[in-house]
Amino acid sequence: MFVSAEEARKLREDLVDYSKCFLGCPYRSGGMGPNSFDCSGFVCTMSRDSIGVPLPRTSRAIFNKMTVIEKENLEPGDLVFFKTTSTGSISHVGIFIGENKFIHAASDGPETGVIITSLNERFWKNTYFASGRYLASAKIPSVDDVEKDSENVD
Repeated sequence: MFVSAEEARKLREDLVDYSKCFLGCPYRSGGMGPNSFDCSGFVCTMSRDSIGVPLPRTSRAIFNKMTVIEKENLEPGDLVFFKTTSTGSISHVGIFIGENKFIHAASDGPETGVIITSLNERFWKNTYFASGRYLASAKIPSVDDVEKDSENVD
């Protein structure tokens, strides 16, 4: 299904705006809201309730549904993934909101619960793993992108 850049921008704005309504909610392992969340429960619930897009329940399973994108191509509404434990596997997810910040449900650190954090903070910079996209881009394709797509049509 084709989604215009304008429609994609609206979905992304709705997701980010809705997510901000839960700032300050406490962290609870297994929490899916509305009064407490864990990181993947937060992302799942925000996506489902704000824009009607279901996502898997764990951060690893969510990551497996994403199209991996470069960090510099992040748009508000894309997801950011982290390896925060010694297991070496994906253990945390948040929603990118722009200006190098993300909203997430943090379980540990100086602030916990649903908070907005900079990707430049040392802990998050050091544990960052990848960025993922599951919504259409809100950017209008360039002429070069359109030409590449038309070359790939059989």
